[in-house]
Amino acid sequence: MLDLPTISIDRATGRRQEVALLVRALFAERERGETPAMAARLAPDFLYRAHGSWPMWPYRRGPLDRAQFLEASRRFSAEVELLGSDIHEFLTDGESAAAHVTCHAGARGAGAPGDFDLWIFLRLREALIVELAVYVDAAKAAKRLPAGLVEVRAPDGRARPQASQPGERPEGSLDSPGPAADARRRAYLRRIALDFFALRAKGDYPAMLGRLASDFIHNPRGDWTKPPLMADPCDRATFAESLRLINIEYEDLGGEVHEFVADGDRVAAHRTIKLRNRGSGAVAEVDEWVCFRIAAGLIAEMASYVDNAGILRLDRPAYAAQG
Repeated sequence: MLDLPTISIDRATGRRQEVALLVRALFAERERGETPAMAARLAPDFLYRAHGSWPMWPYRRGPLDRAQFLEASRRFSAEVELLGSDIHEFLTDGESAAAHVTCHAGARGAGAPGDFDLWIFLRLREALIVELAVYVDAAKAAKRLPAGLVEVRAPDGRARPQASQPGERPEGSLDSPGPAADARRRAYLRRIALDFFALRAKGDYPAMLGRLASDFIHNPRGDWTKPPLMADPCDRATFAESLRLINIEYEDLGGEVHEFVADGDRVAAHRTIKLRNRGSGAVAEVDEWVCFRIAAGLIAEMASYVDNAGILRLDRPAYAAQG
């Protein structure tokens, strides 16, 4: 069953532990297919959301209310068996939480199960889940689940993302004292992340290198990575070179951040990027989750989880999935 990593209790009087226990219970009930128990954890005005190419049958019609989500969960459990979960990242930020999870699952009666990755984002109110968003590695899940179960959709028509503008590296410290320390810490971390995204959109790789710690490491997971972006953990020079090569092939037209969670020295952000293939001129909106660890104002660790199925809309036939 689900085994969460040890979570320290900070001055928020155990709030992180409370959220962790709720997530643990939700996953355990989902694995057992206990729809009534899940229902008790959802607020009356609960809303399920999805972005990019990850929406899966029977969730494919977009936003779902509480009753629709519970029925979709019941139908999903009838065809898919969830055998366990492993949480790699877990962040809490007030009433919000984000987690990167590897699920061990398979279609019932359809052979050996396998692993696929997802990010979840949830917002709480009075110990009930009021909002849930799930971002599934559709490229890998499609190999594990019944044919036709995963639906790759066209962009859903939301507003065009606007590029943020980079500024100077933020001054100050993550440990600045004072009554507004938590708000300052969150704003400080958010600016570091947004500035990095903006520099990446500009293709300013010397400036990007200046934002990475000397011992920086990139840790990708799942099936989202594609050439020339490194599929394995790599150092700052290799990572910067891979981004330079990506920029030769694609033009980054800007991004919109949908969720942002800051927890201690780590942040996680879900965003949509608008990309243009410089050769074909094709344009697509691609979603990603990015998790950073910040040390002394620099990015010490980064993990990217990109919607590979969305990128394939730009790449065919060059990087089309084989088999």
